[in-house]
Amino acid sequence: MNMMTTLNLRAMVTSENGEAKTTSYAVAEAFKKRHSDVLRAIKNMKCSQKFRERNFAFTLENKKIGNTKRNTGFYQMTERGFMFLVMGFSGEKADAIKESFIDAFEWMANQLTQTFQSKWARYNHISLEYKNRKQEVSGQARGMRQWRDDKPIFESEITQLESELQPSLPFTSEILA
Repeated sequence: MNMMTTLNLRAMVTSENGEAKTTSYAVAEAFKKRHSDVLRAIKNMKCSQKFRERNFAFTLENKKIGNTKRNTGFYQMTERGFMFLVMGFSGEKADAIKESFIDAFEWMANQLTQTFQSKWARYNHISLEYKNRKQEVSGQARGMRQWRDDKPIFESEITQLESELQPSLPFTSEILA
C-alpha cells in the first residue's frame, strides 16, 4: 500500500473517549464493500454476546439520502472488533488493507500514549512548581499576597490534569452483581 492509502486509513481510525475505534462505514469503504454487506457480516458473526457488547456499538444517525432524511445505523468498533470482523475477508488486497488498518490502529494508540505521557509530564512539572513556589513564599508577607493570586491557578490546572489522567473504568452488570 502506498503512503496515501495509509494516511486515509489513519483518518478512518479515530479516538473515541481515549480508545482507538473505527466504523462499519470505514470498513466498507476500505474493503470496497456495500455498507449493508458489512452490517450483515457483523450481525452474522459467531462471537459471544460479551465480546459483541465490548467491541461493537450500534449507533443511529440522521442521514440525508436523496431528498429525504432518515435514521440509518452503523457500528463503531474497537481494534479487536475490527480484527474479528475482517478475519473472514480474504484475498491479497484484503490482506494488504488489514495490515494497513492494523498499522493505523497502532498509530492512533501511539498518539494517545504520547498525549497521556505529555499530560503526566505537565502534571509533574506543575506539581513541583506548586510545591517550590509554596515553600518559597512561606514566611514572606509580600510573597503571600502574590501566592493568594497564584495558588488557585496552580490548583485549577492540577485538578484538571488529575481529572484527565484518571482512568475511567466501565461498570458492567457483572461487577455490580
